[in-house]
Amino acid sequence: MAILLGRFDALRYAALERPLSMGCGPAQLRFATQRMPPMPPPTIDATNPDALLRELFDDDRWVKDQFAAHLSEPLRGLCEALAACFRLMGPLNDAANRVNTQRTALVAAFVFGVLDDLVVSTKLLLTGKLPASGNLMRQVVEGIAMSFLCSTDELLIIETKTKNRPPVMARYWEKVWGEDERAQGYRAVGQLGLNAVKLGVAAGAVEQLRRAKKYYNGFSHCGTTTITNRVPLEEVGVFHLSGLFDEAKLDFYIAELDSRISLCRVLPPFNGAPDCDHDTAGGPPAAPAQQAKQA
Repeated sequence: MAILLGRFDALRYAALERPLSMGCGPAQLRFATQRMPPMPPPTIDATNPDALLRELFDDDRWVKDQFAAHLSEPLRGLCEALAACFRLMGPLNDAANRVNTQRTALVAAFVFGVLDDLVVSTKLLLTGKLPASGNLMRQVVEGIAMSFLCSTDELLIIETKTKNRPPVMARYWEKVWGEDERAQGYRAVGQLGLNAVKLGVAAGAVEQLRRAKKYYNGFSHCGTTTITNRVPLEEVGVFHLSGLFDEAKLDFYIAELDSRISLCRVLPPFNGAPDCDHDTAGGPPAAPAQQAKQA
């Protein structure tokens, strides 16, 4: 991921150094989809409501064909990784239904949500809609962390205080069920790090989630990343309405798919355990420096 970020940042700022042509009419503002020689790319008059209506129902086939032609091997690898995860969903759902508690229902729901978001995010990627695809990947990262945190009925650290005050402990799943602000998704990766030893989660897995969350934050807010993903790096000045395939970003696309495959491997290996707990894989819980405060 670090190599990808360095390369992509260099391309991003190179693109932004050149002016973007922005006009107010069809003669000044050119919208295009992917260029596929020898035919010119489809274009639309974005000032025409009928043309926009057709665009809303367009399946972006030109863009998808380019992704399929260039990325068949990593796409196959992702589908194999996803299929292995989906094969665990049946046993996990059966176990959750047998126990039939709010906690196990949350675990099963979060795990399915992660897989569903991975599929939808990849479909967005394959239509060239990178900001939307990356934004959804942040939910994937948060969902993985939340599924771990909901997998135990033990007290977990949900909030740290200053060095003179003890951490706040609670049953995480109860706080999620009660929609406590301290159990919102954007906090989950940090909270997983605080409880990794108790949950038996490897430090490398937590660090992978931290890096992924930081990376996908750039796709979740307006900025230079979102601008660049609407502009072909070697044809700056042309905005692509909806999505595009940019061969100059091929290494980036491959790294995106590899990242999704790696995240599939971070999912909790519940293996249909009746209580859906994941406590047994790790060592003993880390003892806090002070007596913890229960929320």
